[in-house]
Amino acid sequence: MVYLVQSKDDFDQQVTDAGDKLILIDFYANWCGPCKIISPKLEELAQQYADRAVVLKVNVDENEEITIRYNVTSLPTFVFIKTGTVVDCFVGCNSEKLAKTMEKYVGSECDCGQGTDDDEPDSQTPLEGANSDNNVCAINSNFIESEQPDAPDDVIDTMEQEGVMEN
Repeated sequence: MVYLVQSKDDFDQQVTDAGDKLILIDFYANWCGPCKIISPKLEELAQQYADRAVVLKVNVDENEEITIRYNVTSLPTFVFIKTGTVVDCFVGCNSEKLAKTMEKYVGSECDCGQGTDDDEPDSQTPLEGANSDNNVCAINSNFIESEQPDAPDDVIDTMEQEGVMEN
C-alpha cells in the first residue's frame, strides 16, 4: 500500500515505524503529468514488496519542509532509504528503473549497500535525462533556499554524491 504523507510529523512517524524496511519516498505534485503516469507502477511495487518496503508519497505543494529537507527540485523524485541512510535516488518517470531499484534493495533477501559481483554500476547518473519534458516536472518555487537547516548531514552528503543537490 502507498501511504500519502499528511505532514512533517506524520512523515517522521512513518519513517520511524518502517523499522528496517526499505523506505521509498515518491515526491510528486497533483499537476505533474509524469507523476500521474508512474503512479500505477508505484502502487504495484508497493503491493509486491509490502512485507519488505514502505512506500510514502509526499506532495511537494503540501509538504514544503520535507521537500526542502531532500532538496527536491524536479518531479517525480524517488528517494530510497535503508536504516536511516539514503541508499539511492533518481528523478524521472522511468518505471523500469523504479522496478529495478526496488528489486535491488528488497528483491531477494539482500545485503543492501553490500554490492554483489553481478551488480553492474548504473551508466546513468541520477539526474541524467532530467531535463526531458516527457520525463520530469520542474518545481518553480521561491521557498527552496541554498541551506538545508533540518536535513541530517548524511542525507545532504548522500544527495550531493548522487548529484541531486545543486550548489
